[in-house]
Amino acid sequence: MAVIVHSNENIDSALRRLHREVLREKILETYRAKAFRVKPSVLDAEKRRAYAKTKRRRRSASRKAK
Repeated sequence: MAVIVHSNENIDSALRRLHREVLREKILETYRAKAFRVKPSVLDAEKRRAYAKTKRRRRSASRKAK
């Protein structure tokens, strides 16, 4: 994994590209899974939290669309 910073590119945009690449390849999640024992209940709670966030956003977007 590498990000090449071009001469005319802002350092913030290069860092943003690096962050996107890290998220895309799931490097942090893999590290966390290998470094610590993650209980299945914690994984379930994360899934529920993410679904609730999506549900909230969809509901508020549909209310704003009216």
